[in-house]
Amino acid sequence: MVPNREECLRLMGEYGMLENIVFHSLQVAKVALFLSIELNKKGHCIDLALVEAASLLHDLAKTECLKTKEDHARTGSQLLKEMGYERVAGIVAQHIWLRKEGETPSVSEEEIVNYADKRVMHDRIVSLEERFVDLKERYGENVKAMDYLKRLQREIYGIENKIFFILQVGPDALDQL
Repeated sequence: MVPNREECLRLMGEYGMLENIVFHSLQVAKVALFLSIELNKKGHCIDLALVEAASLLHDLAKTECLKTKEDHARTGSQLLKEMGYERVAGIVAQHIWLRKEGETPSVSEEEIVNYADKRVMHDRIVSLEERFVDLKERYGENVKAMDYLKRLQREIYGIENKIFFILQVGPDALDQL
């Protein structure tokens, strides 16, 4: 079961998502849907409804977790599982770090949402370079944090390369959105 856009927007309000997080999520959905539609044109079978729902709800628990210091990906995933949205919950759980299950030539819904989230800083679509400069400035307070961000950056560039190799355009194609 996958909630439609209306249901996602209702849940975002019900869970008190801060306005800036709502705007971020709307942009993530825009990027993710654009990529999904373009990948489907190239013969992939991306579930558009699933990508849209997971994009809109990926930060569902973030507002609350800012207070509790819980892992918002894990908490949001658990909430969605309890609502019966198992497939969406699985993607939300991986919007920060992907569970690697071996390299495949196809692109998964998890990779799309994960990547789209990294391309949206606050409510603006930015390059990965700009996004990681910001992340390192905000969260790179020690060697361990910087190592974490560097590993994450390598992973995301790998996903970007895979997506845009298939699409046969550059990542700046998102600048038109």
